[in-house]
Amino acid sequence: MARFNSRSAALWALAVALGPIGSAVAQEACSTYVVQDGDTLGSISLAAYGKLDYQLIFNANADVLREDGGSLAAGTELKIPCEDGRLTKAATIAPIETVDPAAPATGGSSGKYLRPIRIATGGDWYPFADEGLSGGGFLIRLVSTAYIRSGTEYPFKIDWVDDWDSHLTTLLPNGAFDLSVAWYQPDCSNLDQVSEFTRNLCLNYLFSDSLYDAVFGFFAQKDNPYAEAKSFADLKGARICRPEGYSFHDLDAQGLMEPVITLSVPPLTTDCFKGLVDGTYDIATIESQAAQVVIQELKIGDQVIENPRITSIQAIAAMAWKANPRALEYLTYLNRGLAMMRDSGEWNDIVSSSLQEANEKLAAGTE
Repeated sequence: MARFNSRSAALWALAVALGPIGSAVAQEACSTYVVQDGDTLGSISLAAYGKLDYQLIFNANADVLREDGGSLAAGTELKIPCEDGRLTKAATIAPIETVDPAAPATGGSSGKYLRPIRIATGGDWYPFADEGLSGGGFLIRLVSTAYIRSGTEYPFKIDWVDDWDSHLTTLLPNGAFDLSVAWYQPDCSNLDQVSEFTRNLCLNYLFSDSLYDAVFGFFAQKDNPYAEAKSFADLKGARICRPEGYSFHDLDAQGLMEPVITLSVPPLTTDCFKGLVDGTYDIATIESQAAQVVIQELKIGDQVIENPRITSIQAIAAMAWKANPRALEYLTYLNRGLAMMRDSGEWNDIVSSSLQEANEKLAAGTE
């Protein structure tokens, strides 16, 4: 999974754009746009909102962009949502309705005993999973609502365990919990060319369908040669930084492993970006939205740029231990509910209203 440090969370709503990239024209929020040659997610966002808000556009077009968000085909029609997440000016966002993640297990209407689905999550991942937000943040709201919509009679119970590593090493393998929310889903198609961390996930865990797709950017100091990389292959030999708590399967899939690259994993996101400025690293790579927050925090917007040609899309999913005899059944119900929510528009309502609440709390200094 990935998480913000507390300082980054406090600046979530203050992210500003870097310099213009690409050649997008005539985009407007609350409308649609046909992709032109040379467009990138960043250039489209800059034209529509005046800032790099990749994620907002991606959320509205996940079905189109999930496969390759870094290579937009000319002629593709994209929804350009309003800045508050509505898909059109006439649309509304449903008010926040939540299941309290700390409440007793719910469900089981048949009258027979059904052992609750035990779900673990953790904090310090604002606004994805945070006990200070309604329903525990939008990932927790999505999972809770999906189980309700799925029609399962299994009750479910969500508990907070902030030691995320324990989810992998103890809680799921030992059967203390059935699911953990949430982790980046790895590419398991070629286990001969992945890190040990990715191999462990692929061999021992099952994943739900994507709860949310995060856009990862690749950042460099402006005068660094790798700032002009045109493809992942051009990053060979680079000193790449990605902080603790993130997975590396997107790098694995591109053959960017030791010793092809030098990979550093410091404790904090800010460590990676400080390292760009002082020359320790060539590339820092995290979620694009989170990166803009850190760049603003460190006041290095005039020194660091995001590569407009290299983008990684990573699915955030719930995870279950493969040996759990009910793992597939629990994940099937979750996937069923998620599909219903995407079809009805409830998925977008939950994500948009949660982000709106998070930004309001940050602006008011009550996070």
